[in-house]
Amino acid sequence: MNATINVVCYKWKTLANGEYPLMLRICKDGKKKYQSLGISVLPRYWDFTRNKPKPNCPNKEYIQKIILDKQTELQQRMLEFNSEQKEYTTTTLLNDENKRFELKTVCQFYQEQIEQCKVLCKQKIRNSFLNPVFSIYTKYFIAPYFL
Repeated sequence: MNATINVVCYKWKTLANGEYPLMLRICKDGKKKYQSLGISVLPRYWDFTRNKPKPNCPNKEYIQKIILDKQTELQQRMLEFNSEQKEYTTTTLLNDENKRFELKTVCQFYQEQIEQCKVLCKQKIRNSFLNPVFSIYTKYFIAPYFL
């Protein structure tokens, strides 16, 4: 079964400036997933029956372009999944397909974590020595010139 992609003015979340965010609604197998488009619109500029901006909406062309770009991107991903005959969910459809993971053993994973901790620990030690020295120099040499 194919997924449906719609744009919705999300009435259930009002932003501080009184606008509603525009969300992509992806439905598949009775499950719905929402993703923000990063755009918000005042309710008087949105046609809730047709789920499109009204003709008097400022930046109407810009909003329509963003909506169309995102919809075509998701429809292209759906087409790729269907052509490869892969099963997909709303989550896999929204996730970036370039994010690949590599299989590691438990030992490799913990070795990477230990290395990251060593690097972080060295940075903290270096900063603990530099911060007092820097504060002394700024107090005596830099601060009097700016007063």
